[in-house]
Amino acid sequence: MTRVLIADDSAIVRAMLGQVIGDDSNFEIVGMAENGKYAVEMCLELKPELVIMDINMPILNGIDAISQIMEKRPTAIVAFTTEDTAEIGYKCLDAGAIEVVQKPNLATMDRQKIQNFCKKLIVLADAYKKHNITSRKLRNIYYAQSITREIIKEKNQIHQEQNKSPYSILAIGASTGGPIAIQTLLRDLGPSFPLPIIITQHIDEMFDRQFAHWLSNTTGQTVTTAVDGATLMPGHVYIAPSGKHLKLQYKNHCEYVAELDDSEEVHFLKPAVDKMFSSCARTAGSKTIAVILTGMGQDGAAGMKEILDAGGYTIAESEKSCVIYGMPKAAVELDAVKRIEDLDAIGEVIRQVAGVPRG
Repeated sequence: MTRVLIADDSAIVRAMLGQVIGDDSNFEIVGMAENGKYAVEMCLELKPELVIMDINMPILNGIDAISQIMEKRPTAIVAFTTEDTAEIGYKCLDAGAIEVVQKPNLATMDRQKIQNFCKKLIVLADAYKKHNITSRKLRNIYYAQSITREIIKEKNQIHQEQNKSPYSILAIGASTGGPIAIQTLLRDLGPSFPLPIIITQHIDEMFDRQFAHWLSNTTGQTVTTAVDGATLMPGHVYIAPSGKHLKLQYKNHCEYVAELDDSEEVHFLKPAVDKMFSSCARTAGSKTIAVILTGMGQDGAAGMKEILDAGGYTIAESEKSCVIYGMPKAAVELDAVKRIEDLDAIGEVIRQVAGVPRG
């Protein structure tokens, strides 16, 4: 049974979350805090395995509370926020939260919608129980200290390496747990990685607006939201915008460009990883490296099989390191995967496969 601490300044929200989560036999509510200061104190005293925390709280806000908890007693923290604090949500990830989700207006919602929101929190909570929370926080601290000198050193290598690789595009798909996984992978690839990178991440629209900016600031990569018709440049990363499929096209027989497709949802998703992967199979074929990371469902599996059949190189994140072993599992079961690796190994594997080893 997982010990849970709930922190929210609204007594109504605390009661709703406590009732729904408490009804699940896998969880025990050990305490409820009405502000960030109490959340830190209760975390030290009650030793919960999971903290579910609102970002906007009095006395001590969520970001500072997360930082103090991670410093004093590293704990799995799922933070939730409203639409006007999306940018702050990414600051929570930097502070050490494992996931940030959009909180609906619980005070005006019916019980079924409240239960659906709580179930989402429960799925995340259960998935993150196996992860070493301390190691990711320490890694963030180390990376913040070294990122500047690495960017300066490695950006100078891009033009030297971009013509050496037999591959011409790296495509990455992810869902639940994806922001941190993508951040980790981009860091591991390093700023000198010479191929254009396209990414489809299932993400709430409110967080989509800040996703590229956050990745740029925390990985050393040049990351932007994809624009229709834009040429894909070596050493740049392009994110699918919310509500549009990102596809790869070849222009004038000499350059890859982004195409934003407003067609129907795939697997009830837009953007869909399958759309991106399928376009890579048709356009770049054997020159594609495709990676599928943590996520629920089966999006990306069929498209990855197309890439493999076209001669491309396909990699899936292992069950061991996945937050949710859904999308990678579907790809493996479809025989669409050439190699399975833990998240921390994928970056170096990609560099080796692409023929651009570090250093």
